[in-house]
Amino acid sequence: MEKPFDKVAPYYDRWIGRFMSGRMDRMADLLSCSPDEIVLDLGGGTGLFARRLLGRCGEIHLLDESPQMVEQARHGEIKTWVGCGTETPYPDRFFDAVVLSDVFHHIRDQDLLLDEVFRLLKPGGRLLVNEVDLDRFWGRVAGWLETLLFTQVFPTGFQHLCTRLEKRGFRLVDEVRDSWSFIALWKLDDPSLGGFSVSHAKLPEDIDRFQVQ
Repeated sequence: MEKPFDKVAPYYDRWIGRFMSGRMDRMADLLSCSPDEIVLDLGGGTGLFARRLLGRCGEIHLLDESPQMVEQARHGEIKTWVGCGTETPYPDRFFDAVVLSDVFHHIRDQDLLLDEVFRLLKPGGRLLVNEVDLDRFWGRVAGWLETLLFTQVFPTGFQHLCTRLEKRGFRLVDEVRDSWSFIALWKLDDPSLGGFSVSHAKLPEDIDRFQVQ
């Protein structure tokens, strides 16, 4: 089945890349990953942000539900997978950091997504979110326009997201907010709140079925 972003995949970098370039530099600086860390760009699309992390992180994974977007993201140093963000193929506590950039408002089952991020992060791991802010007037306008012109979206407010993450043991570390959006970094300080058991399993043998060849 064709995904909403399959049609725009060939043009996405040309349209969005110029608009997001400076913002993605700020995101990379905020994440501040190190050469020994494993990072997941969840819903990473064409890899615009994942490419910003090359040379900064030890290992970069990108997962997106759109095969055409992932095809654009193919890069020898980025491990690309096609899959669902609320049910990823990775084992518990696999990543040092997870990135949700322009993703959250496209997800209807947002609590499932947050639970999956919680499951994937190591204790002390970080979550970086770049999002439209429903708390801001222009954020509400942006959400309305995207629903009108492209596909239905489900924006959230910054404060509401903070509350949902705090219940899962995350602590807000830093934030940058403007008239329509926010970039924020959280740290998973108390993984016991989520109630997950950690298996420390290796990637399953059938993981290759998720990978773009």
